[in-house]
Amino acid sequence: MRQIGFVSLFSGAGGLDIGLEEAGLKCLYASDIDNAAYDTLIANKNARRGHFDGALIERGDVSVTTGSEILAKVGARRGDIPLLVGGPPCQSWSSAGHQKGWQDPRGRLFDDFVRIANELGVRWLMFENVRGLLTARGPDGVPGSALALIREKLMAAGFQTQVKLINAADYGVPQRRVRLIVFGYRIGDELSFPEPSRSKADPSRPWVPMQKALEAVGKPKADEIIRPNEKLLEQLRDLKPGSGVKSPGKRETTRPGGHWGYKQGAFVADTSIPARTVTANQQQDWVIDPELGLRRLSPRECAAIQTFPADWIFVGKRTDIYRLVGNAVPPLLSEQIGRALRKHIEASWDAMPAVGAQLLPLEPKLAAAIRYTEREERRNGPSRRAAPDRRRRVAGGQFAG
Repeated sequence: MRQIGFVSLFSGAGGLDIGLEEAGLKCLYASDIDNAAYDTLIANKNARRGHFDGALIERGDVSVTTGSEILAKVGARRGDIPLLVGGPPCQSWSSAGHQKGWQDPRGRLFDDFVRIANELGVRWLMFENVRGLLTARGPDGVPGSALALIREKLMAAGFQTQVKLINAADYGVPQRRVRLIVFGYRIGDELSFPEPSRSKADPSRPWVPMQKALEAVGKPKADEIIRPNEKLLEQLRDLKPGSGVKSPGKRETTRPGGHWGYKQGAFVADTSIPARTVTANQQQDWVIDPELGLRRLSPRECAAIQTFPADWIFVGKRTDIYRLVGNAVPPLLSEQIGRALRKHIEASWDAMPAVGAQLLPLEPKLAAAIRYTEREERRNGPSRRAAPDRRRRVAGGQFAG
């Protein structure tokens, strides 16, 4: 069987790469500028557990890295490596961040990702991002225009795009993690995306509950147990699993009573269903432990929910580990995508891709989500932007609760 190599950028803790290697692809080069990420990749390579064997791992800045340098270091020529993967930083598009998009330097790292793809001469590329990228605003301020610009940039570089919005729980991950997957491919190289293996609505192949991941980890060690402070404990004490402390309502034109959500770090998980999205900070959900009482999910438990191997090494402070785990692609999801990729690349390797063509439209359900966001912007945008005045009123108790 022909070896299918790939280059990984923004590799983080290696979640995407683990899954692809489990599917039979071979990581030739991986890099990340983050010290904890680099140290984590090196530690696992040195542990010789079957991943990153023979791969060159660098602490690299993609803005100054070139494809020709990568090719020279791994002993390959342009066009030898068929696939580029990575996770360009998502904070600039995330609803948990400030959503600065292209105004954030991290949002523009995507341009370097595309540049390196062309310098390597790959036929396929793949990256994952938060679902907020689907409706994110580009420089023109229009919902959905950021993704449109990304797709136009890829098209100008010779890549058609295939966009999928998926829930990791539908692929056996014990977590309700909705993410956007973007495939870039040369014309004629479109991938058949793997069908979901699980379903919330089908009892014959149900979602995997987070309890299964917690049981696999076992009892937490003493230094892994995090308790709520007295004030938070009072708020969490009587909550049922699957509920949390509500944040103050955000007043909007169509929601004068407030558009509320759950306060971050103040939610008690229901372990009988897949976990909520594991985040990249310490404000993880709480669990009611039969033996230990109310405690926060530990880094090891979050890694298990993300489907990292039980013996995967994470290097850094606790905050670093939470960040690495929360930013990762679940390896189990990556493996299923990787199997479809490997099959497709093996079948298409000797075929010559076509050139030219117009950018294909998004799937109807994704286009509909963008139209919905545009309507929401027209109805509620002005009231949302009255933020300073609203915060003063919330602080005074007018919209609290």
